[in-house]
Amino acid sequence: MKQNDEAWEAVNWDLDFGSFEWMVHLAACFNRHLPAGAPWTEWPEWSTDMPGWVQDKNRPGWLSALRLIHTHPRIAVKKSVVSVTSSHGITRELEDVDVSSRWWHVDVNIDWNVPRPLVAALDELHGPSPSHAFVPGQMEQLCLGVDDDSVSYGLGLSSVLQAMLDEVVLLSQATNFHAAKCRFCHETTYREGLRGQGFPPGKEVLFACGSCTGEPLTN
Repeated sequence: MKQNDEAWEAVNWDLDFGSFEWMVHLAACFNRHLPAGAPWTEWPEWSTDMPGWVQDKNRPGWLSALRLIHTHPRIAVKKSVVSVTSSHGITRELEDVDVSSRWWHVDVNIDWNVPRPLVAALDELHGPSPSHAFVPGQMEQLCLGVDDDSVSYGLGLSSVLQAMLDEVVLLSQATNFHAAKCRFCHETTYREGLRGQGFPPGKEVLFACGSCTGEPLTN
């Protein structure tokens, strides 16, 4: 029996052909002959009514992501939802995943106060910072993905999944913010970037908020 025939023999035909789960499953069937731990190299033969057409140059990146989803014990896929359980036991989901996805919204889903062991890990990674102690509302959902159009979106998905697997990596992004104050109305807030700057009272980083820049200023 030919290798591809054996792959089709292993297919679960009860899955939804339009789902990302089907794509992961089909790729697993076509690469099942490879040794455990080996990169997937076989792109499944599917017709145009099956999910996702990917350019040849982007297929290795997608095979890497599909293999990670299929083999990692803390990643699961159901229909088009990918669930990831982090190193600290927190489960997060990516919804409506498909091959056209470039950006994914990741809910941090952590209490306002970051647990002390994670604060210590962040301090060791970046140096002590007051921003490591909590995650403000502005940073509770991260938009992660691919900046470069020339990079396979599959590699982008892999990097997002790796961040979700490691709580320190994910919180490293969620705690990268600074204290800020509008130079006009003097309202204070937190803004992304400039990790830990502007926290002493009266030393906030100055900026112009949307309300003040959107309205004419009068004396």
